[in-house]
Amino acid sequence: MQSNAGRGNAPLRHFGPRNPGTGDVTRATLVCFPCAGGGATGFASWRRLLPDQLDLYAHVAPGREERGREVPLSSVDELIADVLPDVLALSGPLVLVGHSFGAGLAYELTHRLTLAGRPPIRLVVLASVATGATKLRPPRDDHEIELLWKRLGANPAGLARPGFREWLFPVLRADFTAQAAYRPPLSRAHITTPVTVMYGDEDSVVTADEASIWRTLCAGPFEVTPVPGGHFFPQTSTAATIGELVRALER
Repeated sequence: MQSNAGRGNAPLRHFGPRNPGTGDVTRATLVCFPCAGGGATGFASWRRLLPDQLDLYAHVAPGREERGREVPLSSVDELIADVLPDVLALSGPLVLVGHSFGAGLAYELTHRLTLAGRPPIRLVVLASVATGATKLRPPRDDHEIELLWKRLGANPAGLARPGFREWLFPVLRADFTAQAAYRPPLSRAHITTPVTVMYGDEDSVVTADEASIWRTLCAGPFEVTPVPGGHFFPQTSTAATIGELVRALER
């Protein structure tokens, strides 16, 4: 498969190691998928806390950041088709990390990579309900998007900025629509890739019970662990999140 790497519309952004000379000792390649409406920037702060042996890439879907001129995609299948060639082109053992909506993409990508003979060595789920196992309804209008945005604990300050809604809401609507419509095939075997599910101990949406439902989609090693914070703990408790991630990989 041909990668988009090097083109302006590449679906993955690379955050190189803190010490450039360590690139030849990569132990694993992390591919991170942000929450609804998010982009690669949400994982930029991870680079300074990750061990140099972990290479870091983050997903840039159409409609955001350097792909802002592209039309947002509103189905999981379209989003996976867009990024899969670039993930397959990466070197080293793969670790997929998904935050909230991004966890559903990482989960589906785990299946596709397994079929391609390149299963990840671990799937890490952050602040996400079990994809396809929990019935979701896409927001009907901008008001419902705003209510959900606030319920998840996102900073509402940006909503008053000129142009913010016009830029963010179409992307959020596309992501929420894709998430609500996605249904894993019932006849498909469960993934055997080891899975680590993290939830925020102050998250009112994804509780410990919700996080545990991921077990119904997995046939391999599985663990659930709390992290301090709410729904956006991967950004507000970055050190704790990365600490649990590194421990999971060491196990």
